[in-house]
Amino acid sequence: MGFSYVVAVAVLLSSSLIFFGIIYSDYVHADAELKKAQDGFNTHSYNYLNSRVNITGYSYVASGTQYNVTVNMTNTGSATLNLNNTNLLVNGTITNFTYAAQYVFPQGNDNITFRVAAGTYVVELAFNTGYEKFTEVTV
Repeated sequence: MGFSYVVAVAVLLSSSLIFFGIIYSDYVHADAELKKAQDGFNTHSYNYLNSRVNITGYSYVASGTQYNVTVNMTNTGSATLNLNNTNLLVNGTITNFTYAAQYVFPQGNDNITFRVAAGTYVVELAFNTGYEKFTEVTV
């Protein structure tokens, strides 16, 4: 009878250690993932809050029945903007565009060029930081 108590205590103790070891391992992993997510959120928030673009003008050149529209901009914020990860929406439709340089550094100038038919368009630039800039273009 004494031996069965010793075996029972040993089984309970070893299973408790295994259980708490698994729980601790999951806790450490979850805590690390939360910290990584919070760091990513902080970086994204910082970049969004420090993104500013000033549209300095636009020009267009006829190319058959279409027009090549060039929109000039200045990065007035302190975050670098990646035009490779930027979307251009013309009247709410994603449109292909070309750019002079992939990155627009703070206080830097750049331009984008896209093709449209004659008319008035609402142009939206959605940058990689989440910042959006609207302008109206009449061709």
